[in-house]
Amino acid sequence: MWEQIRTNRIRSVILVAGMGVLLLLIGYFLGLYFFGNPVGGLIIALIVWAVMNLIAFFQGDNILLSLSRAKKIGRDDLPRLYNIVEEMKIAWSP
Repeated sequence: MWEQIRTNRIRSVILVAGMGVLLLLIGYFLGLYFFGNPVGGLIIALIVWAVMNLIAFFQGDNILLSLSRAKKIGRDDLPRLYNIVEEMKIAWSP
């Protein structure tokens, strides 16, 4: 179980870093094409990458819930399910 969690974290870091490299490459070539200087494109790419990461970090769970048409439950909605999930969360926290 813990090995899978570690593997998923490593893969996530690789994915985020790969996305950053891809955006920087695109920014480099777009900067050369439009500005004649790659620095402008690299700066824009870094800004886009930072904004994407901030949105994913702070709003990623809400975006995924809305895409799957799911909703967060509260203690009053389904108390038994809420307690089961809380117990599982406590049992699996490192």
